[in-house]
Amino acid sequence: MEACEVVRLIVNKTAVPAESKRRGNPGYGQLRAIRVLVYSRLKGFTNDTRIVEHLKRHLQDAKTLGLSSVPDRTTVGRWWRRYLSLLEETLKNTANMLRLMMPTTHLIADSTPLVDLYDMEARWGITSKGPFKGFKIHAVVNQAGLPLKALVTTGNCYDSPFLPKLIEDLEAEYVLADAGYNSKRNIKAVKDIGAVPVIADNPRRRGKRNKHGCSELLREKRYVIEQFNGHFKDNVLKRCWLRPRGLAKKSAMVTAGLISVDANAIEALLAGEESLKNASKYWD
Repeated sequence: MEACEVVRLIVNKTAVPAESKRRGNPGYGQLRAIRVLVYSRLKGFTNDTRIVEHLKRHLQDAKTLGLSSVPDRTTVGRWWRRYLSLLEETLKNTANMLRLMMPTTHLIADSTPLVDLYDMEARWGITSKGPFKGFKIHAVVNQAGLPLKALVTTGNCYDSPFLPKLIEDLEAEYVLADAGYNSKRNIKAVKDIGAVPVIADNPRRRGKRNKHGCSELLREKRYVIEQFNGHFKDNVLKRCWLRPRGLAKKSAMVTAGLISVDANAIEALLAGEESLKNASKYWD
């Protein structure tokens, strides 16, 4: 199935309803805008100009997305910030659809840096590889490495405080995370959703044994989130976060990318494809 058809199928089911009629120029509408933004990540365009140029060369794709005319670059640029909340709602609904098709047994949480040295909103942070300047994606994926929730913050934000929000309203048998998430608040949040916390021991908390769950399980499943982080940045985002300025637009691009990953997975599941890796357009 072509990318524009995937977008039309999935976004129509998960995005907000079309806006009611209004006086004056109707514009493109929320639904068409969301389609274009998700389509841009499915196709891997790194900036707004390439999106517009592609649609002008492929008018049939533009028509499939519901466009009577191709928007200009500045219009697409405004959509990223204007429709961030709608993209987040679309991701939530898409993830819910995915959860119905693939029940969640494991939730694995982690963060990954988006290095950006020149954005005025970028901040210095620390990873296991050392300091960096930029932003962070905090994500939780299921046992197949498919994203269910994510947040984008500046690089100086610690990982631990975001776990309760990431797993809120989700269901799983286990929640896996590294030592950066080891806190009483996070353990309680995991138990509140009826899951078993599998969180690495934090060596900084001396005098206590803080192991929760099976460390073998964490070692076994840890690669899932690491593989997702690398795949998502290299094959889906393709460093598209470097050109736009500001946390809002970067967040919107990340969210559209997450929707596109789940849309690919839903397409594969509908087709009866057992290997999501083989079905994903990003793994070519």
